[in-house]
Amino acid sequence: MDFLKHQPRLLTLAAVALVLLSACNTATPAEVTTTPISGFALPEHLPLESSAVQPADWPTLPDDLFFLRDGQVQRLPAGGVPEVVVQVTDSTIVDFRVTPDGNTVAYATASGKLGTVNRQTGDQVRITLPNRRAYIGFSLAPDGKTVSVSDSEGIWLVTLPAGELTQLLGNPASETGVTMWLPHAWSPDGRWLLANLASGDNFPLYLIDVQSGRFRKVQDGCQGEVPQAAWSGDNLWVSTSECGEAGDLVLLEIAADADWPILRRSPEDLAGTLVPYGWLALPGDRLAFANYDAGANLPGGLYFLEADGTLATLLSAPCVTADDGSCIPVEWGLVTWAPDARAFALTGVEDTIVIGTLEEGALWDMRALLGGATEFQWGLP
Repeated sequence: MDFLKHQPRLLTLAAVALVLLSACNTATPAEVTTTPISGFALPEHLPLESSAVQPADWPTLPDDLFFLRDGQVQRLPAGGVPEVVVQVTDSTIVDFRVTPDGNTVAYATASGKLGTVNRQTGDQVRITLPNRRAYIGFSLAPDGKTVSVSDSEGIWLVTLPAGELTQLLGNPASETGVTMWLPHAWSPDGRWLLANLASGDNFPLYLIDVQSGRFRKVQDGCQGEVPQAAWSGDNLWVSTSECGEAGDLVLLEIAADADWPILRRSPEDLAGTLVPYGWLALPGDRLAFANYDAGANLPGGLYFLEADGTLATLLSAPCVTADDGSCIPVEWGLVTWAPDARAFALTGVEDTIVIGTLEEGALWDMRALLGGATEFQWGLP
């Protein structure tokens, strides 16, 4: 995997605020051609006051939007008003995961408890680890049947709804100090688990075979940054970006005993221009993602990489020019895509909450209606 370098990520253990890394580069690289997507204004800055409507009532969304507010998991259903999905009586919920179909929710509380709720069957499971108050991270399988949880002793698999607990991997020994697995994302078929291995300020990304427990490094980490990737069926999108620098997108074929051949790369006219985050793989090996402006002549914004290699612009914003003529980076924030990318939530500085829908070509400034909400995730209605 020598062609895969560090992929800068803007997701740390302490915070999930995403900001542009540097001011615009004054160099003039090769121009990148993009195709705007109709229906959206292209703002000059965020949080999009000039472009986003501030609705007085709840807008109609194409998918369900889940979020944390008031210590509860709440849901803004497609065409409805917010409702409480999960709450606990002995603490407050501080983190959660939801399956793409929106049926199963896994959550963590401020008192150190883990649990799951199946909204269809009503099954509720409280997860107890050997080090019950020392869990580090968790991830929910797409089918809602398994939760991966890590603690100071390794990664555990919890089978739902039985709650059966088995250890998948122990934490590797290291001469440099304590190492701990951080489960990240399951493959759609539940065969593979992406996990970062925290060692000091370094977080390399590994792929774990859930059936055998064998693991293999996908990417090295960067100090203080957490590499991520995006599943496209049984294949995996990764980036060749080095720390803070632009690179390319690569789609790998993942198999148990293969060399992970490259199935697709981002087109040549985009070479060395992409610093992606907030990825969502779509059918046909398409990819929705947000991009940093790394001075590579591709403004920060939201894009679709189409199957034919076309880069379609959803929203973009070049840097803001200060009074002295200098370039001020735009702070885009976190982007969370609906399962089919028909909608997205964009959150960032100054409590920005913007929701966009492709079908209506709408941008809604939701700071008033969703004030105090965090940790946005989507599910199908």
